[in-house]
Amino acid sequence: MSESLEKLQNRILSDAKHQAEETIKEAQTKAQQILEEARQRAQKESEEIIARANVDAEAIRRSILSSKVRVNRLRILDEKNQIVQDIIHTVEDQLSSIAKSEQFEDTAQRFVTQAVKAVDADQPVVRIGFRDVSKKNLDGISRVLPRGGKLVIDEKPIDDLGGVVATDPEGRVIFNNTFKSRLERLDNQLLTLISSTVFGE
Repeated sequence: MSESLEKLQNRILSDAKHQAEETIKEAQTKAQQILEEARQRAQKESEEIIARANVDAEAIRRSILSSKVRVNRLRILDEKNQIVQDIIHTVEDQLSSIAKSEQFEDTAQRFVTQAVKAVDADQPVVRIGFRDVSKKNLDGISRVLPRGGKLVIDEKPIDDLGGVVATDPEGRVIFNNTFKSRLERLDNQLLTLISSTVFGE
């Protein structure tokens, strides 16, 4: 009886040992599986984080590049605008001294004719004022005035650059035909013409 009890104990111990080994083996396998799944999850998450970081970095790079391009375009545009303004100032300087040129009488007559026609009055009043102009320069102007028209000669240039302003006798209708007003009326066309001539645009 004692021998069979010992055998029984040995068998129980052997079964328990075998079962413990199986449990440990299963636990190790399960732990290995959990570890592998965690590693794969961590790998996937890190790849997603890196991908998002790359997308964000590319967006930032493009934004910086776009900002630099925009700044360069604005700088070029500003420089072009400065060149155009310099050209306009040069033109204005030349226009303001037109009274000294050979074309002055023809120009003044044309300005008066246009202004009188625009006012369309029987007895227009025409003010004329250019820098360095003398009455001698304006002798031919009265020929283009209609009968009864009045010519007023200003000592100073009208609107700084010079020109002609015509009104009806009551002063209700006014036509400003000075160089400055003509430049303003041609503003967009003038800027386009200068840009296309200077920059080929």
